[in-house]
Amino acid sequence: MFLLPSVALGLLLALVLGGNPSRLAEVRFRLSAAVAASLLIQIVLFSELGRGIDRPVRSALHLASYGLLAAFALANLRVRALLPVFLGMTLNGLAIAANGGSMPLSKAAAHAAGIPTADSGTNVSVNAHQLWFLGDVFALPAQLPLANVFSVGDLLIGLGMIAFIIFSSTAERESTVDWARLAQPFRIPAYRRLAAGKLVSSMGDWLTLVALIGWVYQTTGSTQNVATLLVIRLAPPIIGGSLAAVIVDRVRKQRLLPWVEVLRGLLVAGALAGVLADERLLVYAALACSGALAAVSNAAIPTLMPSLLPAEQLASANAGLAVAKDGAMALGALAAGVALSSVGVSAALAADLLTFALAAALFGTLRINTAPREPRANDRRTSGIRYLLGKRSLLLLTLSFAAATLATGLTNATLPRLLSGFGFGAGGYGYGIGALAAGLVLGQALVGFVRVGAAAGRWIGAGLIAMAGLFVLLGLVQHGPTALLVLVGIGLVDGTTDVVFQTIVQREADPRHLGAVFGFSSALYTATMLGAVALAPLVNTLFKASDVILGASLFLIVAGGTALLGQRTNGPPPARVLTVS
Repeated sequence: MFLLPSVALGLLLALVLGGNPSRLAEVRFRLSAAVAASLLIQIVLFSELGRGIDRPVRSALHLASYGLLAAFALANLRVRALLPVFLGMTLNGLAIAANGGSMPLSKAAAHAAGIPTADSGTNVSVNAHQLWFLGDVFALPAQLPLANVFSVGDLLIGLGMIAFIIFSSTAERESTVDWARLAQPFRIPAYRRLAAGKLVSSMGDWLTLVALIGWVYQTTGSTQNVATLLVIRLAPPIIGGSLAAVIVDRVRKQRLLPWVEVLRGLLVAGALAGVLADERLLVYAALACSGALAAVSNAAIPTLMPSLLPAEQLASANAGLAVAKDGAMALGALAAGVALSSVGVSAALAADLLTFALAAALFGTLRINTAPREPRANDRRTSGIRYLLGKRSLLLLTLSFAAATLATGLTNATLPRLLSGFGFGAGGYGYGIGALAAGLVLGQALVGFVRVGAAAGRWIGAGLIAMAGLFVLLGLVQHGPTALLVLVGIGLVDGTTDVVFQTIVQREADPRHLGAVFGFSSALYTATMLGAVALAPLVNTLFKASDVILGASLFLIVAGGTALLGQRTNGPPPARVLTVS
């Protein structure tokens, strides 16, 4: 059901990204006749032509049509961009084969899509229960012109077709998709140490935060105190990002990073003292200062990447760090939960001291030298912020992400209300955040597998507009599982744009001002996120949750347009001034 819309969307995105769809004609397939034969069989079976065919014969022919598609897929595995299509066909075929030629159909999904559940000559059935999770268990909203049910296999077929059209239209001689690309940066020892330090440090962040949230709620029983703790942790990165914009480019990063981790370890010790003395103000102060220092570290780490890796590996390296960060979130939160239920918050914070010590040791092993360069006449007069203001493309990309965080902030604060209407109960928000996190990891890993070329900036604009479409879908959805699936999609697109943004900055910005760009952007995004969260209670009293989500999509449209506007002209990347010793 997604095939024709996917082809149209793929062609549109290919044009936006500067591709040439005529290149599709250059792709050569094997056993193309198998696809034509399969489609012919299905047209006969599910039209007036097939009304007189007995059900056993119909089932056998239907399975045979999928067998032809499987043969085509096996013959064309070399076309990597089509692997999701092949996987989707396989999953659909398994579900149909397990049910004797019928596709499982969810009554709830059919009701949400506004379609009948009675058998009407189609291959779907509410009485097919084998491998039901591979069946048509998702639903497009009934308000849409193409409202229907669909399976995870259908989704993979649609996404794979879009990817195939984009990659075929934009690819040059070098292979666009390479599954080994994500692993390439890990062959460099300095990057391995940086990634390991980031993983350990981020895990310590979440271990501290989750442990202290649990402690505050256990001792006070107040969600207001929990909210206060979260604001205290989230607000200081605005100060930390602003500080990073000033100092990161003026100090040696290999000294800055370990000292930041040492100071954060001391602050965790202060929080531990506050817990033991039952002094919440001391805990709050320690957490706030740690949050500000975390922003400095987060701005400094990406500035090192151009000095550690060749330009063609930057996207994969950024993807690896992003996956490590989100993996650390899961590990740190899980460790905190186990510690709180078994040994208590004090033991959790004491163990957390080790994570910051280990991160400091890993960062301390980095050896980076500044290569000689000729001084420029305006070096003293050009500040980092002024540099960013003078780089039109980077500035507009930064502003586009600021507009996007307004949308994500409003959505994040509205999710509990939205998801509670789907019968998820108190765990609805947790399910939603889990779906977003899964999408983030998938999107980040995807960037690691593909070659990020000259159209990267355009992809950010196109991706943000695609996110706007997903927000509209989320606002219209009336089916819980489909809402979670849409959240996975939102996370996937968000994960790709985040990694691509970092890569663009590292390629195009003057290395002497990387800290200013990352620090300023971090402070700006945190400020807009907090502003959106603060505005959310008022907006939610005036509008329905679905209307808030639909309104948030407007910010993403503005964000995508701003990003595309900034990509009209881009000059060549500047020469590097950093090398690895």
